Amino acid sequence: MRQRRPTAVLSAVGALVLLTGCANYVDDSELDGAQARDAMVALVQQTIDAAGGDWTPLSDEPASSECSTPEGSAGVTFSWDQERTGTGDPESLIRTVAKTWKQSDYDATIRRNTIDDGRPLWSAATTGKAVESISVNASPRRVSVEVQSRCGEGDVADFA
Repeated sequence: MRQRRPTAVLSAVGALVLLTGCANYVDDSELDGAQARDAMVALVQQTIDAAGGDWTPLSDEPASSECSTPEGSAGVTFSWDQERTGTGDPESLIRTVAKTWKQSDYDATIRRNTIDDGRPLWSAATTGKAVESISVNASPRRVSVEVQSRCGEGDVADFA
């Protein structure tokens, strides 16, 4: 079942961040929680747009948790995993996502493994800039995005 509300939120926040420039947040050591969340959401949107398909978020909104900023302040980090049905060409999907990331100055690591039934599992991962980490896993059964934002200053209770 397709969930429209999270996709609309994802699209709206992603568009806002893209319009204001995700690069504004990338090198700022004083990142706040909202900036960390919005930059992560924009990269997730860019990633699922590149991968194509009908995506379902695993939660209605990005999930928040406590972290410590590089300066030692209380902070908040976000995750917002997504999934969709599998693809007939996992390698092509992963290479398309990696190319999209490279166009935004992310270095991507691509891996090929075999799942228990012998089918291929392709993965791409990157770190830095808008996120602590993001990975895409693609197989004939399922495609998923797993993401963790950078730690931004703020109280996790403000984002619950």
